[in-house]
Amino acid sequence: MNDVLSKEIKTLVSKVIKIPEDKIDPNANLFTDLGVDSLLGVEIFASLDKKYGLDVPENKLKDVTTLNDIINMVKGMMSDRPR
Repeated sequence: MNDVLSKEIKTLVSKVIKIPEDKIDPNANLFTDLGVDSLLGVEIFASLDKKYGLDVPENKLKDVTTLNDIINMVKGMMSDRPR
């Protein structure tokens, strides 16, 4: 499940930032290395919200700087939800 989720999130981020998935290093800084600006950042979170039904609090955005951060945050939020 986790690998599928990671792949889905990478695909989603790739589409939003218009960079091929194979060019995205999961540890690269989205803002300084991949050229994501705040508008694209918000778009990524809006896409995650739409796909997974996650309401990401604004204060979480500043803690997320890499694809791995996004993946870990989504996994954490999904595991915190009541089943």
